[in-house]
Amino acid sequence: MREQFLTVLNMSLTASYVILFVMVVRLLLKKAPKFISYVLWSVVAFRLIIPFSFESIFSLMPRNTNGAPIPRDVIYQQSPQINSGIEAVDSFVNQLLPAPTVETSANPLQIYVEIGAYIWILGIVVLLIYSLVSVLKLKKSLNSAKLIKKNIYEANNLKTPFVFGLINPRIYLPVGLSKEEQDYILIHEQTHIKRKDHVIKALAFLIVSIHWFNPLVWIAFMLMSADMELSCDERVLEAMKEDIKKPYASSLLSLATGRHILNGSPLAFGEGDVKGRIKNVLNYKKPKFWILCVFRIIRTANPEASGHLSRRHPDTYSGGIRTLCR
Repeated sequence: MREQFLTVLNMSLTASYVILFVMVVRLLLKKAPKFISYVLWSVVAFRLIIPFSFESIFSLMPRNTNGAPIPRDVIYQQSPQINSGIEAVDSFVNQLLPAPTVETSANPLQIYVEIGAYIWILGIVVLLIYSLVSVLKLKKSLNSAKLIKKNIYEANNLKTPFVFGLINPRIYLPVGLSKEEQDYILIHEQTHIKRKDHVIKALAFLIVSIHWFNPLVWIAFMLMSADMELSCDERVLEAMKEDIKKPYASSLLSLATGRHILNGSPLAFGEGDVKGRIKNVLNYKKPKFWILCVFRIIRTANPEASGHLSRRHPDTYSGGIRTLCR
């Protein structure tokens, strides 16, 4: 278990660089379509689940680091050292790492890593149980929901629409929505289902559960969830022929949950930073051709995730990125 723990620590550390990079790029792409930012998070997911990387001149890692900043044999070294690629960090951490002494039968670092591994497993179990209990409670509260058509249900006790389920996802709507509200809310939720966002978010939470000790991973999860919702909002505005910015923004405000849902389900219409979503809706403009081409360049420039991205996100916007930039 110690080896697995050290492997996860290494993946989490190297992924932290990628998270910071994506956060910066996300700010630079503030006026670009939000699905671009959303897709970039898959590069982070790749680093968090794959224990190796591909050499590339476009690598986001510091050049003087290796594939494993924390050596697997660090607990047996006479002078334990890490190599994160940042000299100041390495110097500070290496001074804190305990070295074995003649008086002790075991390396103190070996004991610390063993304890850390058990705490890590405990954290994963707690988060997964919390998520499972939350889903089961929600499922129980939906027993009285009434089928409207196909996979769309209506329930009296809901504050906001959402997608629920992995294999056969259903859309649940609060009672009392107008026909217009239902139309664009259904486009929003059906876009989630079409892109498999309900599966992606569940997998993202599983990754977060494995790397729960890294605050940057939690930040990445929240920003990814925000970009997921923003990109769906923009898809609704694209799909509707008339200008629905103001009524759509009003619906976001009235159906807001006022909180982030920090588990794998559901995908709630009024989740998260509603104020930011309303601002994005009111300022939305159709993406320019050059922005879409820049996205293709970014995607093909990083060999670590290009294949992963193409499998996850088919061309669903504006005729498809590949078609526009070919």
